[in-house]
Amino acid sequence: MTKVWNCPACSDRVTEGDVFCEGCGRPLPEEVASASEKHPDSVPTAPQASLSGMRPTDADPAPTDAPGGGAPHGNGERPGMVPPEGAPTAPQVSLNAARRGDDPSGARSARRDGEPGASRRPQRPEADDVVSDWPPPATGSNPVRPTNPELCVWCPGRVEDGYCRTCGLLQPTGRDHVEVRTHAAVGVSDRGLRHERNEDAMAIRVVEADHTRAPGVVCAVVCDGVSTSPRSDEASRVTAETGATTLAEQIRRGVDPREATGVAMTRAAEAVAGIAESPGSAPACTFVSAVVDPATGEATVGWVGDSRAYWLSGGPTASASALLTRDDSWSEAMVQAGALSREEAMRSANAHALVAWMGADSGEIDAHISTVRPTGPGAVVLCSDGLWNYYPEAQDLVDAVPWTDTRPHEAARTYVRLALQAGGKDNITVVVIPVPG
Repeated sequence: MTKVWNCPACSDRVTEGDVFCEGCGRPLPEEVASASEKHPDSVPTAPQASLSGMRPTDADPAPTDAPGGGAPHGNGERPGMVPPEGAPTAPQVSLNAARRGDDPSGARSARRDGEPGASRRPQRPEADDVVSDWPPPATGSNPVRPTNPELCVWCPGRVEDGYCRTCGLLQPTGRDHVEVRTHAAVGVSDRGLRHERNEDAMAIRVVEADHTRAPGVVCAVVCDGVSTSPRSDEASRVTAETGATTLAEQIRRGVDPREATGVAMTRAAEAVAGIAESPGSAPACTFVSAVVDPATGEATVGWVGDSRAYWLSGGPTASASALLTRDDSWSEAMVQAGALSREEAMRSANAHALVAWMGADSGEIDAHISTVRPTGPGAVVLCSDGLWNYYPEAQDLVDAVPWTDTRPHEAARTYVRLALQAGGKDNITVVVIPVPG
């Protein structure tokens, strides 16, 4: 039986064996931190997210993606992105998560969604690691971020490479919750409730309304870092920014959207491959992009991995809602081969294992590109699997938020909120591009 305790500083619930309070970040009394040693039958606490005002709805960790971390790989050749011919808040921190560790197998499987971090007792600090004026003052609206970024927000220690040298905990960053709002598209990205950092990234570029070749065309990219790779958050950021910037440059020059998408994916792949320290230590991520012309409704999407693009219908006169991409995953490969039904494939521990990604170790992969021209009003939605794991079908997304095309900012926020309420087991990123029809 697990005994329940309360933090003496903020009265938030904590459980024996926890070292820090999830609500205020203060170190807990020794009797709480060492209680698990006195009670062998105690169990770890489920992840909490008091800072966000939400908690997971199910406390059970999700299954890992593949036994032993195994996953399908690329063919080992140098990466090349060649489009096929004729071819679419407030910071949240897992306070009791263990310090990061790289996957020794080097496998590129989908992240281990919902895997809670283990509690970590802080080691006895060295004299020069401890600050005397802790806790440091917070800055702005952030209740935990200190004025001095070299000071730990959770204990009287100093920070090095994003982690505290004393308690070993990851420090909050500005990417825990991000919102991008333009007149033509909106994006929201959130760390979720189970991960220690946000490894998703998004980028939106809108061509000027008075441009002679492509007035008002929207270029957007969503990337999801592969958690089993090093610096996956950096991989997604570099890839998203490079992809969106290249797309906008090509479209402004009058390049066809399909060709522009191929160029953008090639440069994005080169950019993420360029940050690898070695072939065996290669940051990696997924990629999905969209070039949308609001005047015609035409949308060109490109993707590698399992981040998705959807068309969501805005009314009975519009084209039916549809998934515009096909996952580069083990489960989808089994379905396409006829080896398993979709339900059987998704129940497998390998369901989210990637068979293609962007990174220096990806091998040669195909860049999928597709163009559609739906009729009537609606919205093109790009998202990471932090959302579609809970709403996999296009109609599921429409039923959850029927007004995506008319209130895009509210829609993007609502999708993130719904994913958090459903468990928030992964990072969540949503970009909504309304199409008036």
